Amino acid sequence: MVRGSRFLAAACASLILAGCSVPPDDQIGDSASKETAETSASPFPDMEKVDGVALEARIPMAIASAESRGADVDFALLDRQTGSFYSSNADVQVETASVSKLFIADEVLFRAQSENRPVSADDLDTMTSMLELSDDNAAYTLWYRYGSSEIVRTVAARYGLTNTTAPGDDQWYNTETTPSDLVGYYAGLLNGSGGLTTASTDVVIDMLRRSAPIAADGYKQHFGIVDGLPGESVHAVKQGWMCCVSDRWVHLSTGTIGVDNRYVLALSSREDIFYADDMERYPDTAVVDVSDDASALHARETLTGFVSMLFPAGTVS
Repeated sequence: MVRGSRFLAAACASLILAGCSVPPDDQIGDSASKETAETSASPFPDMEKVDGVALEARIPMAIASAESRGADVDFALLDRQTGSFYSSNADVQVETASVSKLFIADEVLFRAQSENRPVSADDLDTMTSMLELSDDNAAYTLWYRYGSSEIVRTVAARYGLTNTTAPGDDQWYNTETTPSDLVGYYAGLLNGSGGLTTASTDVVIDMLRRSAPIAADGYKQHFGIVDGLPGESVHAVKQGWMCCVSDRWVHLSTGTIGVDNRYVLALSSREDIFYADDMERYPDTAVVDVSDDASALHARETLTGFVSMLFPAGTVS
């Protein structure tokens, strides 16, 4: 596995495919026999268009459908077994929201390794709440305890994440990154090139596999990868959501898929605020419970539908 984002160096076009390393259709979820009734659950009206269509052709269809819902969705997908890589606008930066909690946890574990000590029980409990429940208070605790913005700079350097930048206002949720860097992060986490031992990596992955359906703030956090791939029983995910950045929702769905973490997928979405009654409301996710907000639901369904269009059988492999 190539360290960090170096394997994405050629990613200069808006839509990139892995060329000769693309696996056969029956390995990437294109088999007609795998089509299921789950496709009808997608919020996208264009699902029927992807029946029998190869992944390369489904990508622009999913992008167009998201755009029709007022969203720009970027993504990167890596098959760690074959090296196949697919992406669209994967080098476009986006605010990480809660996905930056990955970097916080990584630094906590790396610091303990470097100091040849176990992670304290308090830090471990706080990290568990931060990753499994996406608890913001837990993130603030570790953020300030371990160096705030310097955490991002340190982790980005260790993993070679050239398009990941620390927040200008020292707020963890305003860290910026790209889908390609997030895929590079997970790849480096799994192969050890980012500096964590196998034992430390297992701590992170195990927590991500226990990601709760409902976050600490009441938000439904299984949009995208989890809800869009009902046929995959094993996934380790870290999600992010935030409103309103330039009057748009930001959602991220990132993680690994498969018991062996074979697939790494990172998606980011910026979506116009949408209400059926055309009212203009701007939910501040930092202070308002938006778990039942109509525009939030619309944005979550967009990202889930995008995944469903990429993998209409409900599974990647």
